[in-house]
Amino acid sequence: MKVDAEKTVPEKPAPDRPAREKAAREKARPVRRLGRGRTVALGFVALCLLIAVLVPVLPVADPTDQDVAETLAGMSGDHWLGTDQLGRDSFSRLLWGIRTSMFAALTAIGVAAVIGVPTGLLAGYRRGWIDAITGRVADAVLTVPALILLLTVQSALRTGIQGQMVTLGVIFAPRIYRVVRAETLRLAVSPFVTSGRMSGCSHTRIVRRYLLPGVRDQVAVQISYLLGLALVVEAGISFLGVGVQPPGASLGTLLTGASAMLAAEPRVVLIPAAVITALILCLNLLGDVEDKETQHG
Repeated sequence: MKVDAEKTVPEKPAPDRPAREKAAREKARPVRRLGRGRTVALGFVALCLLIAVLVPVLPVADPTDQDVAETLAGMSGDHWLGTDQLGRDSFSRLLWGIRTSMFAALTAIGVAAVIGVPTGLLAGYRRGWIDAITGRVADAVLTVPALILLLTVQSALRTGIQGQMVTLGVIFAPRIYRVVRAETLRLAVSPFVTSGRMSGCSHTRIVRRYLLPGVRDQVAVQISYLLGLALVVEAGISFLGVGVQPPGASLGTLLTGASAMLAAEPRVVLIPAAVITALILCLNLLGDVEDKETQHG
């Protein structure tokens, strides 16, 4: 019986290169979309910050000037967004409202970061009784409802919006403290921190050189989220009438004064509502992107 010397070997199917490229494109598409969304969000937040800084020198009308003859006037060359129920320029009040709300939120976040970051670093690095005391204080602050504490402080001290934002910063501080402490506990036992101690670095140098860069991304995520939450709180207390007082303009007071106009002239309500909604969404998107980059990094 004759046996063939050559055996037939089944050929492996050639790799489907177009399919692989398509799969790679599909995988990269959410990343590109997320990157574009981050760019738009960052641009909008930067625009609001720029408005907050420059609005005093911009050629806009006085936000408190009233003109009864121009009550609820439509959009025109003189009034780009029309006027409100008292004849005040809506565009000017919107810009000044962004300024007031942004600076109020930044005040709260600044206070929270000044309290939360150093105490979190100290508690996570030194531990012991410092960690125990700061942890109990943070837990106690977190148990107090923020709105009740803000209303209590306003009723007792009549501090105004800046004082309320300082109080809000104290309320927010434990959130930053907990994040910084948890990350510092992890970094404090890492090899590079141990080698820094063994090489004779001071505690201050270790914190500044090794620990602060390690907690920076987590702090940025928290600040982004808390900044949006501070805007919501400022708008809420101003809407309730205990925040920015008339004739001052903030995003919250713009909603308060125009809420009765929703059916008759929705423009007066919807424009500031859209701005504050977009601003909070952009801040949350930036925080979400930073959080994902931190986890994957």
